[in-house]
Amino acid sequence: MNRNRTLTLTYTAVLTAICAVTNVFSVQLSGSNYLSFTYIPCFIAGIYLGVFPGMTVGLLGDIIGQLIHPMGEYNPLIGLSCVLLGAIPAIVYKVFNFNKTLKLLLSIFLCAVICTSGLNTFALWVMYSSQSGKTFWVYLGARLPFQLVMFAVNGVLLFAVQKSAVIDKLLEKTMTKKSEQP
Repeated sequence: MNRNRTLTLTYTAVLTAICAVTNVFSVQLSGSNYLSFTYIPCFIAGIYLGVFPGMTVGLLGDIIGQLIHPMGEYNPLIGLSCVLLGAIPAIVYKVFNFNKTLKLLLSIFLCAVICTSGLNTFALWVMYSSQSGKTFWVYLGARLPFQLVMFAVNGVLLFAVQKSAVIDKLLEKTMTKKSEQP
């Protein structure tokens, strides 16, 4: 295994552990609304390591977090949402030629709409509210104010991480090696 792959695997493992911890320490706001910081390790993995490591961090972080601190039965749709939290930023950063701030804002917006408001809300609605007679849209309307808080908090933290360039310096060797490969 070459040095670049070893570094990527190591960073993926560390970010997976961080993701599992952030999953365990999600803050319950009300009912099925949690303030979770899983965006951060998933985004970092996706942006700096690529699509597959980002997806791995999201999925394994979700599964390990669920094993450590179960909050009900495991829902594969929420696992899929966590996979997309790593994949979407990786794709946005690779495909679009915007500046880093616009790429981050687009990534946060897409993840907020597709993952958190879309898949997570649908998964929780199926688990908890579909039998109560509430429609998905009513459930989404009740969750949306809490989700806006989550987007804002995670967005500010991700913006601060990106602007500080700490991760850029930490992962500089991995990124340089990747760009030198054919």
